[in-house]
Amino acid sequence: MTDDGRAVHIDDDQAVAAIPDPRVVHISERLARGPGPAAPARPAPPPRGHALGADRLRTARRGFLRRAVGYLAADAGVRQFVDLGSRLPAGEGIGRAAAEYAPGSRVVYVHAEPTAALPGGSGPGENGAAVLAVERIDPDRLLSALSGRGLIDLAEPVGVLLTDATAPSRHGVLAHDLVRALHAALAPGAHIAIAQPASDARDPHCREVAAAVFEPFTLIEPGLADMAWWPYPDEEVSAEPTGVLAGVGRRD
Repeated sequence: MTDDGRAVHIDDDQAVAAIPDPRVVHISERLARGPGPAAPARPAPPPRGHALGADRLRTARRGFLRRAVGYLAADAGVRQFVDLGSRLPAGEGIGRAAAEYAPGSRVVYVHAEPTAALPGGSGPGENGAAVLAVERIDPDRLLSALSGRGLIDLAEPVGVLLTDATAPSRHGVLAHDLVRALHAALAPGAHIAIAQPASDARDPHCREVAAAVFEPFTLIEPGLADMAWWPYPDEEVSAEPTGVLAGVGRRD
């Protein structure tokens, strides 16, 4: 992501080539381009109804989270991170990634369950991360709790990780409504990383619907890519996909 070719690690035992410099593209501009030139043959996303193994999805989600945090910390200068219910096991989550790339960052893990153990409270998490337990991901109450308890400073850039975009819907909240509320409350320079399942990740309509969830954030290049290999464009990777589209948006 930087000119000196610094690499970001996907997992502890596997490194990838230096990630290209991120560019910014507005969602409307990217959708207007159309599908572009034909991409090299690559494995098709899992067919509808095919359930990926939980271990594989967790590994892909962990890798995307770590790469996104690496970009936000090293290149965007973000020092506050909020994980909205990734449900990754202790030791694999945002606290570990933030500690590696930006020691001393503020880190909050939001545990959202109808029967949260600490309703409305907070406690210590892994790698010094605070844990905010809420019964549902209500945008107004969430933001009030995060700022009112001094967990984050809304006047400074925040990196929000929503690596399971279906989580808000389990609490009766639309992901798009949550994203809009975050955009209105967060300061310029804030970012949001989102991963969301797609019935057919190659279908332009499915990609358009997925991209619309980021509005009004500005989607960073390469736009949407399979969660397993973001930030590399889909056409540049031949590994087996997950069928989950991921991307990072910036608040201008």
